[in-house]
Amino acid sequence: MESLSDAEAPEQPKGNQAKTLYVAAEYNDETFRLHYRLEVENPSWYHQYWRYQDGEWMRMGDGSAGPDEHGLYEDRISMMLDDGSVEGFSRYGGWMLIHPGMRSLDSAADPDDVSEHPILGKEMGRSDVRKYIPQSRSIENYNRPAPWDAVRPLEELDAMQNRGEFLDLWQWRAHRSNPVGFADNGYVLHYRLSSEGRSMYSDNRSADAMQPAYMFNPELTGKRALDWERLLVRGYGQDDHYFLSEDLAVPFDPDYEWQDGDVIPFRLLQTPDGARGAITADGRYNDGAWRVTLERSMESPNPRDSKTLAVGEIYHVAFAVHHGAVGARHHRVSLPHTLGIGTEADIVAVYSEEPLVEQELTWHEVELINPGQVDWEWLLTRHPGAGFIRGDIDISVRDHHGYLPLFQRYIERRRP
Repeated sequence: MESLSDAEAPEQPKGNQAKTLYVAAEYNDETFRLHYRLEVENPSWYHQYWRYQDGEWMRMGDGSAGPDEHGLYEDRISMMLDDGSVEGFSRYGGWMLIHPGMRSLDSAADPDDVSEHPILGKEMGRSDVRKYIPQSRSIENYNRPAPWDAVRPLEELDAMQNRGEFLDLWQWRAHRSNPVGFADNGYVLHYRLSSEGRSMYSDNRSADAMQPAYMFNPELTGKRALDWERLLVRGYGQDDHYFLSEDLAVPFDPDYEWQDGDVIPFRLLQTPDGARGAITADGRYNDGAWRVTLERSMESPNPRDSKTLAVGEIYHVAFAVHHGAVGARHHRVSLPHTLGIGTEADIVAVYSEEPLVEQELTWHEVELINPGQVDWEWLLTRHPGAGFIRGDIDISVRDHHGYLPLFQRYIERRRP
């Protein structure tokens, strides 16, 4: 197998990241439940804060590509799900969604160029590029490079959405969704998009973006702000008010005598609605692991942004884990797996009228690897197996590489 040049070699992850995600699933006539167990040594349920210092409020934890200096980024577990509508996903999983120009990559498109794009910028108001399926670009086949700016016309994207040609995306967030009992429901088409409805979080900032819009209600919480030094040493537990939600908030008082080191969460949590709020979540860290349960109706809450789950059907899924200590880019992902609803697959959802406890569940090990900055164009043009990837042989990434450790060593490889 060819070696990678130093310029092409994917960068290595930083920090202590989990390498295995345990997944189990169950269902009944109305409800589907997905369970995660993720073993991590230093969990994070913190995510971006306002800090008062020298008379000014500063945003801490910006979600940039590299590790956050203070570890102010939340743990996340994501699942993409396809019912066979997105050709290629069963073979390549999330690798076909990463393209040159995406944010947090070294090749990220210039924000001004994105802002001037007729669809991403002018129509959607975006200034960055996020995950998209190749079919959303004006190319002949999905297994060809799909430039970020070659977005199909809106009427074609609308028709794709009506046909269900998108990936379902479930995102559990330790800070921005879990405290209010939800996971974020979204989908991937020409962009990583949110499902219809109200979000479970918004930015807590004033109209001029120079200070918070809300603070803690002292009558309910006994404080107006958190303490910076306590935050740095992870002194706020899961039962403390490390987050700010609508029921705990009052309008920010700029005339209060704020002290250096006062801290207010940058996100304001709220109860979502519509399809955006269709996935409830119960997550807690104990005994060295996150234990998370997601629950959604078997029926799609909105066919234009969510998939229906049916008994006897097999779906293709891929997972990603973001560990808060290492920032937005450095995460771990899985190869594609199958999920069967009451039928044989990698992960089998078993029928249970009442929720099963952890010991009763059938757990499947999902191995996680560092994807570096490997993108779809690189795989199609410079990977030693590029011709095979572009071919019509009906085989998955997992089968092509024989077994995961070999693929992992290759993807994470650097020349000395």
